Amino acid sequence: MIEMNKRLMVFYVLVLLSILLFVSLKSTVAATVFSDNFPSGNFDRWSKSQVVSGASQTVSGGIARFIVPTPIAGSNSCSYLIRDGFTSTVNSIIVASQDILVTKVPNGAPQGNGAIFFLYVCDSTDLAGNAGNIGIGIDGSNVWSMWLGGDLVYTYVFQTEGSQPISNTWYHIALTVNNQAQTAVLEVNDLVVINASQQQFTDRTHPLSLMSGMGENWWSDGSGQQEIDITNVQLYLSDSTVIPSPSSTLVPFSPFNSGSSSPFPTHAPTDTPNITALPSFSLPPLHPISPPSSGADMLFGLAVMGAIILVVLMVGLVAVFRHKRSE
Repeated sequence: MIEMNKRLMVFYVLVLLSILLFVSLKSTVAATVFSDNFPSGNFDRWSKSQVVSGASQTVSGGIARFIVPTPIAGSNSCSYLIRDGFTSTVNSIIVASQDILVTKVPNGAPQGNGAIFFLYVCDSTDLAGNAGNIGIGIDGSNVWSMWLGGDLVYTYVFQTEGSQPISNTWYHIALTVNNQAQTAVLEVNDLVVINASQQQFTDRTHPLSLMSGMGENWWSDGSGQQEIDITNVQLYLSDSTVIPSPSSTLVPFSPFNSGSSSPFPTHAPTDTPNITALPSFSLPPLHPISPPSSGADMLFGLAVMGAIILVVLMVGLVAVFRHKRSE
């Protein structure tokens, strides 16, 4: 009887450990919904693109390059990608991250003028920002900045900690939006530079899109053009269990729905910022991130764990059955 109890104890412990491992793996998998370090040399993982006249989007060596013309004062230029198909709930923690290199960091302007933006999470129904929009960029005063938009109210937040951005330097940036805590935090190279409150995504469930590239360039003195290099784009959703597929082909689109218009920014462009940096494209990413597993790999891992649990159960049942027969 004692030997039987030992066997049952081992059996139950193995089952418990297998279940815990399965749940842990599933929770980890659920948070990873998108990644792209552009290994295919194109933008096939994205849903849509937007390129204004005179702008371009190219990929080389796992790095996406976005070039836009310098805008005329009072206007902006853009070249960016969008990935649709995600969902934000009132309980979501959203983490959008990427590695970036800006060839000419905006500088020489008063705070609030001449910004560029290159990473957004936004409500898919209105990319202008009226339904919810949080963007990351660099202000014309040479500081990291965050744009918080929704319900026709826009807040522009500036860097309060850490080092200022430098031209031709790779940075890892991560935007964490915590809907339960009502916060939006920007980290640069794992150091917090902006910590703001947000209610853009705390009110209800939102269809969510990820935007990357030169989302907006309001800096009106960029020596003819402005360029940003991007790689290792990732999106995490704490409560997502769906890994959406992109459109079969990239489709150009208008970023604003019918009847809606781009909000007039509080950061009007400037004509005379000073530029001292020269462009250089030879630097590697500061600390590249290994992309998470694909959807197929995740499903395979879950299937393996399920099989392990099934085998453990069968072995335990056989052991119990044999013991009963021997009694």
